[in-house]
Amino acid sequence: MKWRIDEIEAVDGVITGVKYHVSHQIEETTVESEGNWTFRHDHQKVPFEQVTEEMIGEWLEEDEIIDGKAVITGRILEQHEELNKTKVIPPWKPQIFIPNL
Repeated sequence: MKWRIDEIEAVDGVITGVKYHVSHQIEETTVESEGNWTFRHDHQKVPFEQVTEEMIGEWLEEDEIIDGKAVITGRILEQHEELNKTKVIPPWKPQIFIPNL
């Protein structure tokens, strides 16, 4: 996963939330998502001035696990699986050839 952090919320130098954009590429297919996240746990172990975008991405991946499921990255992977499924034309629609590009 490639995380981009667009905005940070902080209280007294402790990051409490972020606006993120995440993308994941498998072969030629890329799935992207963006949203806001309020951290449920304090992951920040370094001074605010030393925090990097990569650190926040790691914190997001740790914090997004709810009841054993990754709510952000898990959904990205599900979308990849859906994109790779073979699509079938419903029988009531005209049966035409659609090239798979």
